[in-house]
Amino acid sequence: MDRLLAASLVASAAAFGGVSPPVLKGVGITAPFGNAADGTCWDPVGFTTRTSDPLMLWYRAAELKHSRVAMLASAGWIVNGLHLSFPGNLATGVKFSDLAAKSPLEAWEATPFDGKVQILIAIGLAEFHSEFGAPYKTHYTKGGSFPGNQLNFLGDSKWEDVWGGKVISTTSAKTDAQFLNQQNAELNNGRLAMIGVMGFSAAALVPGSVPLLP
Repeated sequence: MDRLLAASLVASAAAFGGVSPPVLKGVGITAPFGNAADGTCWDPVGFTTRTSDPLMLWYRAAELKHSRVAMLASAGWIVNGLHLSFPGNLATGVKFSDLAAKSPLEAWEATPFDGKVQILIAIGLAEFHSEFGAPYKTHYTKGGSFPGNQLNFLGDSKWEDVWGGKVISTTSAKTDAQFLNQQNAELNNGRLAMIGVMGFSAAALVPGSVPLLP
């Protein structure tokens, strides 16, 4: 049964496949929907055949942003579901523990308006900085580092600070293959987190829509 399922997935990938553009450097090509040997990837709508390199890099940056936000959101949803909270008050008359006693969506509704505005402003500033706030740094659509990446991998355990150009050594990734594995792991975890947080949201908004989530 497992072999039949795997064969079916591979066949589906082949039927709706594309070739990952060189500008992505092989990141995101993972089994069973991709084959690093020939560069094929899951592409049922044909993005790889009709997208320019700068736009493809913009798509990847957007995917990374959504992945990272989804991982934080999934972790936050679980923490809230376990009723864990910071000590003290979020605002006058509003304790963190009060929000932790609610569901995540109810907790957001109970957050004071000024607090919501501060969160949205912080998100806006981070987004502005990633797109326009660093004219001294090459934009990611032109070959610069992706938003949120503070270091560029140079190979042989060396990384470059994207702000000052200082080269540092680290024990994280020592080879290009290890770095590629780390990038793929982040993308795969982020993609799963996007599915996960949408599952949490669906279960909260439409009771019974996700059988495993009461």
